[in-house]
Amino acid sequence: MRFPQRAAPLQEVKGHPVSADIFVIQPRWTVQAPHLRCTLKRALAVQSTQSVWPSVEHIDNAVAMVYGDQLPDHRRWELTHSQLCTLKIAIEWRRVKRAASDNEIAPDILELWKDIEDEVLAAHAVSNEAGLYGI
Repeated sequence: MRFPQRAAPLQEVKGHPVSADIFVIQPRWTVQAPHLRCTLKRALAVQSTQSVWPSVEHIDNAVAMVYGDQLPDHRRWELTHSQLCTLKIAIEWRRVKRAASDNEIAPDILELWKDIEDEVLAAHAVSNEAGLYGI
């Protein structure tokens, strides 16, 4: 599987050393980053009333991923386990909301969203297998 992959210890990325605790994802769809940023924005919008994330660290991660450059549209993502956890929680929250909604979503769109989200969930599983449980 070409993605997700764990970066080698102290590997050079764009001239900067990267820790082994960074996981690299190469987006496969041009809509992947915008979809995930939208998911994070929606979760941030209701955080005060629905407590999507259990800690401020996740909220900080979400803000950085939405408004920073951690989820670029056209280049690989270099995410920590904490960021992957933040995305996983947001994806699970959005799936629950989507299932409870009366809105009709075209099956092909729903399938694409599922594929996009499953890629992040797979990366999270890889990070757990690597023993990076702490946030």
